[in-house]
Amino acid sequence: MATRRPAPTARTTDPNRIVSVEWTPFTLPDIDVRLYRCAYLNADGDHVQPHGVPKKNPSYFMRPELVREIAWAVWPHDNAKPEAADNWTPCLLTGPRGSGKTTLIEQIAAHCNVQVFRTNMTVGTTVRHLKGRVGAQEGRTVFVPGIATMAMEAKAAWLLLDEITGCAPPVALSLFPVLEPDGSVLLEDAQPPRYVRRSPYFRCFLTDNVLGWRMEDERHDYSGTNSDQNIALLDRIGSTIPVGYMTFEQEHKVISASVPTIDGMVLSGLIHVANKVRQQGQIVGGFSTRMLQNWARRCAAGRMDGTGAVTAWDAGSTDDQWVIDCAKHAFLERMGSKVDADAITEIIRHTFGENDDV
Repeated sequence: MATRRPAPTARTTDPNRIVSVEWTPFTLPDIDVRLYRCAYLNADGDHVQPHGVPKKNPSYFMRPELVREIAWAVWPHDNAKPEAADNWTPCLLTGPRGSGKTTLIEQIAAHCNVQVFRTNMTVGTTVRHLKGRVGAQEGRTVFVPGIATMAMEAKAAWLLLDEITGCAPPVALSLFPVLEPDGSVLLEDAQPPRYVRRSPYFRCFLTDNVLGWRMEDERHDYSGTNSDQNIALLDRIGSTIPVGYMTFEQEHKVISASVPTIDGMVLSGLIHVANKVRQQGQIVGGFSTRMLQNWARRCAAGRMDGTGAVTAWDAGSTDDQWVIDCAKHAFLERMGSKVDADAITEIIRHTFGENDDV
């Protein structure tokens, strides 16, 4: 007579549910500063990889001085237990568009294996977007956490608030307790209302193109921003990092890695153009690394005919129209001013013309 097998017992815990984290110190190549890598564990002690951890970009260049400042904000070395420090400070990154503010945070988080909850602050951002709201689910009302609440209640996560000057004053005021290491955020719409129980590993970053004294001269370049920022909000920021454009050598290395087929001399010329534009403050918006990369891709790709054959631009040619055509579709056509587009075109002609030394 066959023995009846007992019915399998249902698993009582979700294997993907994170119940704890562990931190391991490490360093990045050529950057002498201590960072920490996070490991997420379930109830059985197995490693779990949550959603929201950015992917590493192998061609991304880490600037040591910026990484050191991020490390101070997240893991202050005047604390005996930096990974769970209670004296961490919110970090503000300022700089022109395309200088790499957001990407810097995401790439450090990728190496540290930390979740990132990112949102852009606009005039349409509400307090409920950050804290949460009441929603419907299966015929009943439930509380839907906002992005700040999700980040604070995750086991270990960073909240990234992009373009902080884009938010309305009431939203900025609601951020006060989020920016305070010991702040408590009341969720009025929760059922019942409750305070957020924040993880000790929660950290907060803000980015903006211009903030503080730089806004006096540059705020008109960025429409949709609120020039009258609450000084009490700024007072809660303990780390301010200006993120400028990379040096010529750094940018050359980064673009070469992302566009390996670009001719070195051509790329040098493109970067010279970008730097000349950046030095001329009257051209609105400057020249971002994103613009440079898009331009380099087109220059390196060449022209394709109907058979699929590609004609590459002769790097030694004095015909600058090719590189201008590439610039036209990469960024010139979307410039906010024809005067600015014409000015950049002249810089390109001067840089790549036969009488100019690249």
